[in-house]
Amino acid sequence: MKSSFRLFRIAGIDIGIHYTWIFIFILISWSLAQGVFPQQHPDQLKAINWVMGIITALLLFVSVLLHELAHSLVAKARGMGVSSITLFIFGGVSNLEEEPEKPRTEFAMAIVGPLTSLVLGIICWGVVSFLTGTRVSFLDLFGGSQYQTNVESVIGYLAWINITLAIFNLIPGFPLDGGRVLRSILWGSTGNLVKATSTAGRVGQFIGWAMIAFGLYQALSGNFLGGLWIAFIGWFLNTTADASRKEITLRERLSHIKVRELMNPDIVTIRPETIVEEMVMNIFRKQHGRAVPVCQDGRLIGIATITDVKKIPQDKWASTPVKQMMTTGPLYTVSPEDNLNTALGLIAQHDINQVLIKEQDRCVGVLSRADIIHLIQMSQELGLPKK
Repeated sequence: MKSSFRLFRIAGIDIGIHYTWIFIFILISWSLAQGVFPQQHPDQLKAINWVMGIITALLLFVSVLLHELAHSLVAKARGMGVSSITLFIFGGVSNLEEEPEKPRTEFAMAIVGPLTSLVLGIICWGVVSFLTGTRVSFLDLFGGSQYQTNVESVIGYLAWINITLAIFNLIPGFPLDGGRVLRSILWGSTGNLVKATSTAGRVGQFIGWAMIAFGLYQALSGNFLGGLWIAFIGWFLNTTADASRKEITLRERLSHIKVRELMNPDIVTIRPETIVEEMVMNIFRKQHGRAVPVCQDGRLIGIATITDVKKIPQDKWASTPVKQMMTTGPLYTVSPEDNLNTALGLIAQHDINQVLIKEQDRCVGVLSRADIIHLIQMSQELGLPKK
């Protein structure tokens, strides 16, 4: 998930929010200001309750950010790239540049998130108990019967929600952290990532369906908003678990197919002096391609794409050489011996439509996203065996 708004960087990781975060931030602030805090402080001004609600919602998402940072920092410590962390309607997500290669790496990455939330909750719980001078139970944290001041109310809510998040995330259904822990254990014991993902994903789907059913029951029983929200979360878990199962199966299939099996050996290249109009009419229009390698004396120096052409006014095509509009770097390349999963990973990671196939300094082909999709669709239609 990409950020809609980039905020800042921590440890080389971009921190951003998705536009759906704004909705959930307003909803949480409203529910606290209009529901939770007025019950705890019935004689308090509405404006103070709103200030408390906004501050608490912000601190809640700071807690979510710390949860995701724990995932990301463990991933980076084990040599994995983390491009960003995005806060969105269901919490947060760490955008990894690659998947864990070993079960123990995934286990460490998955378990550290709920442990971070649990530690935050226990710390807040301890602060509330210290401020009140009494031992506060878990239910009292949310009910508010043991604490009265505004500070105690805010910290008490943060304690309750962090502990609840830790418990919820430990549910053993993919893609929750608990589901990733389950997958890592199954992966380590069987050595089969596809089967481990399938099992954890099916557990995640079952939990999703259960939450949908419970949410609809709550909605029909009078708790409409709360029930609808539970059902919505269940739908998200169900669809994400199903998508994860299909993704890992696809990755496994593509990992057994070499780039050379799909590449077209009759590669068309152009020189940097080629005129843009000539390239459009003779290559893009006639051959229906979206990109063409640019070579000088047989050496790859760039790529010209339809996106590059769009940046040039059409009345300038006849007088503009390709070298003035082509992309010279970074050039994302694979070798003929790489597998399609590697190629697709580059395409997805950098949000591009194609990668160049390169041997030494010579370009020997172009592999597009459409080529891979066509292969998948054709294999399904013809019932070709899965490698």
